[in-house]
Amino acid sequence: MAASVPTTHTPRLLHLLLIAALPLGLLNSTCPAADYENDIKPLLKSRCYACHGALKQEAGLRLDTGSLIRSGGDSGPALQPGQPAASLLVHKITANDPAIRMPPEGEPLSPAQISLLQNWIADGGLSPDNEQPESDPRSHWAFQPITRPPVPAISSSAPHQTIRNPIDAFLQQRRLQADISPQPEAPRIILLRRLHMDLLGLPPTLADIAACENDPSPDWYERTVTRLLQDPRHGERWARHWMDVWRYSDWWGLGDQLRNSQKHIWHWRDWIVESLNADTPYDEMVRLMLAGDELHPNDLSKLRATGYLARNYWLFNRPQWMEETVEHVSKGFLGLTMNCARCHDHKYDPLQQQDYYRLRAFFEPYHVRVDMVPGQTDLSRDGVPRAFDGLPDEPTWLYIRGDERNPDKSHPITPDVPAILNFEPLSIQPVTLPADAWQPELRPWVIDSYVAAARQTLDKATTARQQAADSLAVAGKALESYSAPAPPPRGNTLVAEQFQTPDTARWQLIGGDWHHQPGALSQRQDGKIRSALRWKGPVPQDFEATVRFTIRGGSQYRSVGIAFDTVLPQNTPDAAEGTSEQNVYVSAQDAGPKIHAAHLQAGQWQYPGGAAVRQLPIRLNQTYLLQLKVRGSLLNAFLDNAPVLAFETPLARHTGALQLTVFDALVDVHEFQLHELHPEIAMIPATTDPAQLAPPTLAQLQAAVRAAESALQLATADIVVAEAALESVRARAAAVRSPADQQLSAAAVRAERQLAVAAARRQLAVAEQQQANNSKPETAQQALTAAQQNLEKATAAAAAEVRPEDSFTKFSGAAWTPTRFFNSGKDDPEVRFQPVSTGRRSALARWITDRRNPLTARVAVNHLWTRHMGQPLVPTMFDFGRKGTPPEHPELLDWLACELMDSGWSMRHVHSL
Repeated sequence: MAASVPTTHTPRLLHLLLIAALPLGLLNSTCPAADYENDIKPLLKSRCYACHGALKQEAGLRLDTGSLIRSGGDSGPALQPGQPAASLLVHKITANDPAIRMPPEGEPLSPAQISLLQNWIADGGLSPDNEQPESDPRSHWAFQPITRPPVPAISSSAPHQTIRNPIDAFLQQRRLQADISPQPEAPRIILLRRLHMDLLGLPPTLADIAACENDPSPDWYERTVTRLLQDPRHGERWARHWMDVWRYSDWWGLGDQLRNSQKHIWHWRDWIVESLNADTPYDEMVRLMLAGDELHPNDLSKLRATGYLARNYWLFNRPQWMEETVEHVSKGFLGLTMNCARCHDHKYDPLQQQDYYRLRAFFEPYHVRVDMVPGQTDLSRDGVPRAFDGLPDEPTWLYIRGDERNPDKSHPITPDVPAILNFEPLSIQPVTLPADAWQPELRPWVIDSYVAAARQTLDKATTARQQAADSLAVAGKALESYSAPAPPPRGNTLVAEQFQTPDTARWQLIGGDWHHQPGALSQRQDGKIRSALRWKGPVPQDFEATVRFTIRGGSQYRSVGIAFDTVLPQNTPDAAEGTSEQNVYVSAQDAGPKIHAAHLQAGQWQYPGGAAVRQLPIRLNQTYLLQLKVRGSLLNAFLDNAPVLAFETPLARHTGALQLTVFDALVDVHEFQLHELHPEIAMIPATTDPAQLAPPTLAQLQAAVRAAESALQLATADIVVAEAALESVRARAAAVRSPADQQLSAAAVRAERQLAVAAARRQLAVAEQQQANNSKPETAQQALTAAQQNLEKATAAAAAEVRPEDSFTKFSGAAWTPTRFFNSGKDDPEVRFQPVSTGRRSALARWITDRRNPLTARVAVNHLWTRHMGQPLVPTMFDFGRKGTPPEHPELLDWLACELMDSGWSMRHVHSL
């Protein structure tokens, strides 16, 4: 008979403080006796019971009672009363070798904890008489079969104790046991509001309130519940709850790259909403989410449910994908923390590490694909993300200590369920899929969708060609009706220079590398330097200056301008303190070609915004005419005779030189003219957008005709391509529908070759247009050469005989969602659709939804209760195991679970209770 624990002891907190304060060597002789119930037993429970308790008895040792500790295990007694130094327990917890020290996982016991055990042993290792060991884990409440408990018989005679249904009886029984009186029934409008918020998530409208107040019937409440449960908003409200439980998440990634979940995962969301509104049984929803592809392989409306698994997709990491799947299937449907058994046997529940990987094995073969929806052939726009078994032979390995880098490949793990819940042997039968389930291109509506899409493309091309023809007709008519405007009055001509000969008497060349050739003066130095061609003659206050030029190149800015009021050193174009200048320039920079009115003030360049700048398509190797009219501080700029700028310069006018400026550009200057500004010339106010005043010039009209002709040429080519594409789709459709007909297959090959020729001709037309307009002739020539070679190859292929081994492009009715498990820079080898699915997930789904499973219905009604009452019956909603909190009302929980199952798993029935 074990000795009794002393009835008096030092308070626990003071006891621990004393232990921590004393030297380790003095603890055994100076500390008072440890409190077994408050100190020793909790310590052993938290650190030792997992391996030496009711769940497991490593080395035959149990530590869950004092008598069992004293009895010991395979190595003899764990303690020697009164002799801590001779006790095996102390040797184990103080060992320096991690391979020997206990506990084997986690942090070692602290010095204070070790001292507690030493002093307890020194005092004799006392424990209470009749101490009970841990109960058998198999007797845990959540692992027991669900049976319908009797409804308590409660008298309803007392005030506020009306019993309308069994739930009232269960609750009232607990109130009576706790001597609690219920609150009186809430007013009708409050009840109405609660119903609306619970079932729809929205308050009642004024019309709802008025109808409720004017309803004298005694069953108004029940009829309101029925009406709200049939409201489409009910599914939306409760889908939010279940989407939280089942971890709905929209896709995310880097840019457009999918990394997690699926881009069209909203199909699963819609399925949840629709299923709740249709009162689809809960067990059927679970089966469809886990194995809809095996149960209904060709029903897209049901295949949407497997978005539950598609949501777990992870681009780079298969172990993480599988870990999330195992963890949340077990938590969401079973209330088990199976994830706690990934690295070792579960510390609290009878779940072995192998059970974790057995559950993973159910999911090992599955991948994700996106199936076409009727009428949409572009999977980037729409499609149903769903699960499929693509790797049926993929093995599952147990990771030693949960380390994915250290799999135990001595034997693969096969799918199975934990022994504690194995109410019958699991039967896994492979599922032979219909041909059009694993070859979705065979679905009739898939081919019809491709034909319809090709026809729609042809219709659009025909419409676009007609629009292009109409645009060309309008542009041609505008060109035919063009008449040159009367030339504006022009003042006295001061300069009319065409640079036939260099004239240094009138022009000063500043900076850069200037070269003369008849009819042009060229600046050939590249780089971010400023050069100028300065006029040595007088410049009137109000003037009109015109320069014709061609920008040949330049590293970045490629700017050419007309500067006036220039006060700069005679031999430099650069700004310095005290210098000033007005400058209107055009820039052909790639980042944004433009015209800009800038000014230099006190040696600092200013670049105003607003009316001082305008984006323009300035191109290299195209000759432009820049015209600047200045009257006082008002500037008007024209490009090719079209007004483009009207700006009031903030810099005061003063006498200065006029010059043509070049910055970071290779330029040919062809002509320059300078006139006095005629007094009758009307200037465009700075408050006016000059582009709105500009009539089209002849050059603009001619450019519009050329653009319209190019557009018509491409639109015509698009029709040819679209016609060839439609013919190709029709020919391939005929061949797919009659796979044994070799003539149809050959016709499909020929049609596809003709499509390639049409596409190559269009590519050549684009390249020819780009060569005519491109500012980078070398790039354009390369594109043209490539297009010509491509057309030659396509033409040769079309002329060749069709050989028996030649094939055509098959239609795609679905696409595997690529993974990058092996290389983050490229997709893994394609996972192909299989004609046979493993049947693993459908077997698992049947086991989970079998009414003999003690967890599924309990977990479901606990979620339902929580969302109505705000407080769960089982507080640890995702942990019904031994570490979780037991239910507050176990009989009520089981009664609700039976109601759910006996009603055909109708959640609507549970809502209406």
